[in-house]
Amino acid sequence: MKKFFATLAVLTCLTLPALAKSVEFALVSDSHLKPSDSKTEFTESEKNIIFTIQSINANKDIEFVVFLGDMIDKSNMKSLESFMNIAQSLNKPYYLVFGNHDSYQAGGIPKEDFSKFVHAYNKRQPKEDTSYYFKANSDCYGLVVDGSSYVVPGRHGRYLPEVLTEIEKLFKYKKNSLIFVFQHFPLIPPNNNESHYTFETDRYLDLLKKYPNVVLVASGHFHYQNLIIDENGLYHISVPALGSRANSTGSGIYEVVKVTYDKKFLKKPENVKINVKDVKF
Repeated sequence: MKKFFATLAVLTCLTLPALAKSVEFALVSDSHLKPSDSKTEFTESEKNIIFTIQSINANKDIEFVVFLGDMIDKSNMKSLESFMNIAQSLNKPYYLVFGNHDSYQAGGIPKEDFSKFVHAYNKRQPKEDTSYYFKANSDCYGLVVDGSSYVVPGRHGRYLPEVLTEIEKLFKYKKNSLIFVFQHFPLIPPNNNESHYTFETDRYLDLLKKYPNVVLVASGHFHYQNLIIDENGLYHISVPALGSRANSTGSGIYEVVKVTYDKKFLKKPENVKINVKDVKF
């Protein structure tokens, strides 16, 4: 009997690597595009996005891209059209998160108009919903969560109770899948910049504790690069700014995340490994 268990242990060790799977994706945040007035020249922020997309397109391992909000610096159609004209050169699926600079009712692009315009370029973006999920692969789902204001732009995000209720429905429905959360406003601040804090995060964080299959939350907004692993093993990835409004340490950086997991033993945290890599140009 001892020999049987010893043999079984060896076979298990040999089998585990074969069961391992992975998914790799790029995170781009706070490009703050300012459109050019020239038909022949690009602004610095437009060039940043162009160079980023060229870099991502050249990486065959990247399976999809998420823009984590503040794609444009001022909420107007000229800026959004410029961004979408550049973004459509991506040769991979891509998804947009709403930031505080992108869309608002008072003097900007209303969210309904923003979504419809983006959908015309990118059919993966819903026409109406600003929080939505997408299938990353057969085992993994991405969840985009909108914490931005509907009426006026503001530096403080808030995830409303009705949004969290819908989020939990997805968590329950996909409890046997890995879930990656993408949003503009972080739940845990990556630095002490109080002007950018997110309001009322306790309920959201408590919700995440209930679902160990939610393995990462990626956000932007702070223009600051950081990685925090909380007491439950959840990765909070803060992506630095790409655009011309970025600090000198942030401009020209995006991040590539590789998640390696064992589907058969998914519920054990040690069977999910996350690697975050900076890409500079």
